[in-house]
Amino acid sequence: MKRMRQTGKRGRERLGMLAFEWILLISLLVIGIIGGLSTVRNALICELNELAESVTALNACGDGDGGSSDDDGCDRPWWRPHH
Repeated sequence: MKRMRQTGKRGRERLGMLAFEWILLISLLVIGIIGGLSTVRNALICELNELAESVTALNACGDGDGGSSDDDGCDRPWWRPHH
């Protein structure tokens, strides 16, 4: 009977260490996931800013002053040939 008590105590100590190891592992995983997600967020914001700048640069007709009358092609659609 005394032997069962010692085995039970050791078993509880092992379970306690196992629980501590799982808590430590999960904590490290959560910290890593949060760091990774913040890196992905920053990269995505950078890519979207570059996309917005490139779409803005597609405005080839100038300042947006209501349509220029000079012959730069801004007053005609892109599908009509230039004469």
